[in-house]
Amino acid sequence: MTIASAVDAVLLAQIVEVSADAIFSEDLLGHITSWNAAAERLYGCAAADMLGRSASDLLPEETASQLRSVHELALTGQRVDRFDTWHLRPDGRHVAVSLTVSPLRAADGSIAGLATSVEDVTERVRLTAELEDVHRVLEKQYKALGRSNRDLEQFAYVASHDLSEPLRVMTGFVQLLEKRYAGVLGEQGQRYVFHVVDGAARMRILIDDLLEYSRFLRSEQTTSRVDTGAVARRVVLSREAVGVELSELPDVWSDDASVTAVLDNLISNALKFHRPDVPARVVVSGALLGAQVRLCVDDDGIGIDPEYRERVFGMFSRLHVREAYPGTGIGLAIVQQIAERCDGQAWVEPSELGGSRFCIMLPAPPDPPAVSNDSSPRPSANEDAA
Repeated sequence: MTIASAVDAVLLAQIVEVSADAIFSEDLLGHITSWNAAAERLYGCAAADMLGRSASDLLPEETASQLRSVHELALTGQRVDRFDTWHLRPDGRHVAVSLTVSPLRAADGSIAGLATSVEDVTERVRLTAELEDVHRVLEKQYKALGRSNRDLEQFAYVASHDLSEPLRVMTGFVQLLEKRYAGVLGEQGQRYVFHVVDGAARMRILIDDLLEYSRFLRSEQTTSRVDTGAVARRVVLSREAVGVELSELPDVWSDDASVTAVLDNLISNALKFHRPDVPARVVVSGALLGAQVRLCVDDDGIGIDPEYRERVFGMFSRLHVREAYPGTGIGLAIVQQIAERCDGQAWVEPSELGGSRFCIMLPAPPDPPAVSNDSSPRPSANEDAA
C-alpha cells in the first residue's frame, strides 16, 4: 500500500467514525468487523462488545427474513438504498431505522463483505403514526359532521315545509271567525284576531325564507358562466326599483339561482335601509380580480356601527325593530351561505355614498376575457347592516 493510499484509508476511517449515521461492516459470514461511534450511541453497545458478533443479532424475528433478503441482494453486488425497517438493540428494544446496504469489494474486485449505514428514524415513525391517528380522528369527525349537516338540512326543510299547511289552516279559520262573528267578538276580540292574523302572516314569511335558505343548503350546484349584468337588470325590473345604478358587471362561474339570490337580497337590503325622507341611491358594481369576481352593492342609507359588522350575516340577525324595518334577517345569511359554497367570502364595509357597501367574492369563469385594473385591497373585517 502506498503512503497516499494509507493516508486515504485513515481519512476514510475518520469520516466513518464521525458520521452522524450508525455505520458497521460485516464479512461474508455475517460477523461484524467495524462499528462506529454513532452505532454505539444508537444500539447502546461499544465496538468492543459488537466486533465479531453476528449481524443477524440485530434482526428482529418479524423482519429477519426480509432483511436477510436485502443482505443477499447486496452480496450479489447491488446497493440497497434507504430501506425502512426495524432493528433490535442488544437490550431488546426495537429501533426504527432506514438502512443503506452496500457491497464491499476486495482489491481483485470480489465481494468481501457488506457495509450498512443506519439512520435512526424513530421520531419520523412516531410523528407519522401520530399524524395517521389524527387523520383517522379527523376523518371520523368529518363524516359525523357531514351526517349532522345533512340531518340539519333535512330538518330545516321538513320543519319549514310541514309548518306551512297547519299555518294555512289556522289563518283560514281565524279569518273565517273574524268574518262570521265580528259582531259577537267586539272591538277587543277583533283586535285579538288581528294580532293572530298578523302573527300568522309574519310566520308565513319566515317559513318561506327558511324554505329558501334550506333550498340552497340542499341543492347540488351546477356551475356555468352566468351573465351577472343580465341577472342584475332582471332583479331591478322585478322589484320595480328606483334609484339603482348598474355598472358593467363581469360574468361569474356559478349558477343563475345563486347569483339571482345574491343580487336580489343585497339590492333589496340596500333599498330597505335608506335614510328617512331621502330617495334611496344604490350602485351595483363589479371587478374581475384574477380568478375571482368581486360584486359590490353600495347605498347611501343608514349604515351600521363597526361593532355590529360581524353579526349581520347571521341567521335571523336583526339590528332594528320590525316596525322600523320589516324582514326576517335570513336574506344576508343566504348570501353568506352562497359565498361559502364556492369558497368565497361576503363582507360589509362603509360606502363612499355614505351608507353601506356589501361585497361578495365569487369564482370567475375559467376563461376570463381580461383582468381588471382594480387593485383596491381586500378588507379584513365585515361592516354594515341588514
